Amino acid sequence: MKDIIEKFNFINLDETDSTNNFLKRNCENLPDLTVVTAELQTAGRGRMGKSFCSPKGTGAYFSILLKNDISVEISKHLTVMAAVAVLEEIQTVTDRDVKIKWVNDVYIDGKKVCGILTEGSVNPQSEKLNYAIIGIGINLKISENDFPKDLRDLVTCVFENECSKSQKENLINGIVCRIYKMIKGEDTSYIDRYRKYSFLDGKKISIINGNLTESATALYIDGNCNLVAKKDETGETVTLFSGDVSVKPM
Repeated sequence: MKDIIEKFNFINLDETDSTNNFLKRNCENLPDLTVVTAELQTAGRGRMGKSFCSPKGTGAYFSILLKNDISVEISKHLTVMAAVAVLEEIQTVTDRDVKIKWVNDVYIDGKKVCGILTEGSVNPQSEKLNYAIIGIGINLKISENDFPKDLRDLVTCVFENECSKSQKENLINGIVCRIYKMIKGEDTSYIDRYRKYSFLDGKKISIINGNLTESATALYIDGNCNLVAKKDETGETVTLFSGDVSVKPM
């Protein structure tokens, strides 16, 4: 792990609006493989414009900047890579049931423990990215009052007891190393593992597309990590390339 971590430039902040925003503002002046971490995010963000609650001292909030030789094809799988890396690194420190909810959330025992937001800028001439940013937020240790009431029954944390500084650093470093190996082609089976870790197969879901919500049954994750589902109303089988879904309570 040490030889990979030494390739990265780490910036550790006490507070920022979001680690993704920090990298977007400063990416021109920062080297490839920069990782920025923050103890607190005042405006943490998720996909679809959602906020990501980021209280101080409760989580690992960090983003990875990629600038060199990132093709658009690879960029399509950065969220998949990050989800698998987070799940498998959490599995090294806990024996709890860790799963992936398509497309960018990691769950423990049926509750959300991690959200991922990947952003980038494409160069149309080279068909490569000017940059890509993988943002990751993980709940490490939370108490009842750390999150708003409407989230308390929906989220959980990695550690049931206290999380030390070294545990947090080791978790971040482990995730960064796993993602690096996937990007560099040293780990090529992450798509198969993403599909295996998904917990949506056979679940009743709501497909959320802007203001439109449709009931469906999740069938499976395909070889490109798209979600294949069957709409309840029409019986139509659809492939979801992006968007969001929620799992209906049984």
